[in-house]
Amino acid sequence: MTEQVQNGQQQTQEDQYLQEAQSFYGQAMGRVKSQVQNYRQQLEQYSQQLPAGDAQAQIQEMIDSYSEIEGSMDQAAQDVGVEDAMSQAVEQTQQQMQEVAQGVAQQAQDTAGQVAGQAQEAAGQATEQASQVAGQAQDAAGGAAQQAQDTAAQAAQQGQQAAGQAAQQGELATGGEEQQQPDATHAAQQKAQELGVDLSQLQGSGAGGRITIRDVIGSSNQ
Repeated sequence: MTEQVQNGQQQTQEDQYLQEAQSFYGQAMGRVKSQVQNYRQQLEQYSQQLPAGDAQAQIQEMIDSYSEIEGSMDQAAQDVGVEDAMSQAVEQTQQQMQEVAQGVAQQAQDTAGQVAGQAQEAAGQATEQASQVAGQAQDAAGGAAQQAQDTAAQAAQQGQQAAGQAAQQGELATGGEEQQQPDATHAAQQKAQELGVDLSQLQGSGAGGRITIRDVIGSSNQ
């Protein structure tokens, strides 16, 4: 192998290592610059929230220092010739940070949705249990009312039966007295007792078939 070939291979390896180093340098500078930009933007937000004064002026000095760092990094990348690599790295880093932030926000939203769903499910279960308890209470109230109505109806029926029996017994008692004491005048009753005449066997000749003393005497003479 000639010395010229060896020198060519060595130059090729050196160029390859240099390109890899430049790519690494540009990507590293891009990631660092992206972080510096984020820090500067946060300081700008703080500055916007403050009124004009010493505090805002101090924060502005911090912001300017970050801007100087960014300018220095841009100049260093330009000197080495990796401006494009650094810009691409900045964009990729910003995109990755946005994706991470969106993922965190989505995860927080999903967690909040799960919590809300669980709370809604628990509320639905509580409502269902309350409905069941209310239904059981209504059933119990309805059963108690029906039982009270049935008891009242039975009591009324028993009262009617008792009243009917009492009326029937009264009629029987009245009828028995009427049978035992036929319609007769007081004098006829006394005369019948004296003569031993059974008034129930006599036919009264008085008004309405009432037995008179004449009927008693006439019966005893027969």
